[in-house]
Amino acid sequence: MLHVLFHKQFLKLWLSQVVSQLGDWLSRIAVLAVIGQIAGAEGAAKLGGLYSIELAIRLLPAAVFGPLAGPVADRLPRRLVMVAADVVRAAVVMGLLFVDGKEDLWLLYTLLVVQMSLSVFFNSAKSGALPSTVPPQLLHAANTLSAATWSVMLAVGTGLGAFLLSVFTPHEMFVLDALTYVVSALLLIGLRLPPVARHPQPFRMLDVLLAQDLIRGWRHARERGVAGALLAKTFWGPGGGFLVVISVLGATRFAGAQGDPARIGFATGMLYAARGVGTGLGPVLGRLLFGERPEVLRRSISLGFLVAAAGYCAVPFAPNLWLACLAVLVAHMGGSSIWVGSTTLWQLAVADEYRGRVFALEFLGMTLSFALSGFVAGAYYDHTLDVDGTIFGTAAAVVVMGTLWRLVERRTAADSEETLPETR
Repeated sequence: MLHVLFHKQFLKLWLSQVVSQLGDWLSRIAVLAVIGQIAGAEGAAKLGGLYSIELAIRLLPAAVFGPLAGPVADRLPRRLVMVAADVVRAAVVMGLLFVDGKEDLWLLYTLLVVQMSLSVFFNSAKSGALPSTVPPQLLHAANTLSAATWSVMLAVGTGLGAFLLSVFTPHEMFVLDALTYVVSALLLIGLRLPPVARHPQPFRMLDVLLAQDLIRGWRHARERGVAGALLAKTFWGPGGGFLVVISVLGATRFAGAQGDPARIGFATGMLYAARGVGTGLGPVLGRLLFGERPEVLRRSISLGFLVAAAGYCAVPFAPNLWLACLAVLVAHMGGSSIWVGSTTLWQLAVADEYRGRVFALEFLGMTLSFALSGFVAGAYYDHTLDVDGTIFGTAAAVVVMGTLWRLVERRTAADSEETLPETR
């Protein structure tokens, strides 16, 4: 898998990912600690709502700006889009230095909205650019490495953030995040990509508002037989409830003293680090044990739903933080199999000029379903203060949605075989 790093352009894209994602996770642990500290003064019953808002803010901009980001990534130079997004995000993160208490929550949430909105454009351009940096036969290896890197940075960034919060303030963590965006932009300036393909349809804002470009992307995906793969992350949406649960557990059960940002940051950071290790191991072990044939990837997606649910169902029985981390690790081995398998399936089939729009379409469904699940889980916890019940309910939803996805995937694959067998 590491041999893809010998491709110079992929190496630049990968190094950019390493530094910027490290800073992002350091910053996120600081944000979660600040929210937990504020909630500690307001009462535990507000925790679920505050954390579900934070999760939604990190997800919903993709639903709002995805229909625009996809066409932009398919029409403008992708390197330009990524560099511009990095530079502006650095400035936005510096604005978090002005967050100083409960009365500044509105500012924190607003700046997060802007940061995540810019990330939609960056990620859409990055997803469209990645297949152009490696030969087709190395695409799965590149995607696996990219996903594993995201996981490693999640584990390293959150784990490091858990310890650094005992030394540095959250504001100093925000400065580190801004600096990583600057380094990422400098790395991407030298990235060489082929010219963006000329489009048969001109860009029209009315088409964006009416989602015409996304509709074209969906039709293209159906013709190529990967509509089911595009829907996998949407059906994995109940997993958003698990992310709210992690934050609640870090701020309550495993924090020791509620309201202490250092202890909240440590417990939350360790749980997120376990998530990162699991998401890194899942696709790597799957590729080594089972290979990367399309039918194998489809089976790994189905199995991923069951593994994720089973892992989280073990969390309520964990007597300490470390065993809870082990259960979270196993759960996200399953989640990452869903993520990497579905991404590889559609990237192998979709034409270059549609990649940005197809990525935007996939992320649109995923973010809406994750945000909805996060709100439901947060509201249920705030109403009952029963974190174990929240976990079991979310796990049941994951199993149901995984079963439904398998049925839908088989149906969409059969339709494609009947209508366009030559594209399979």
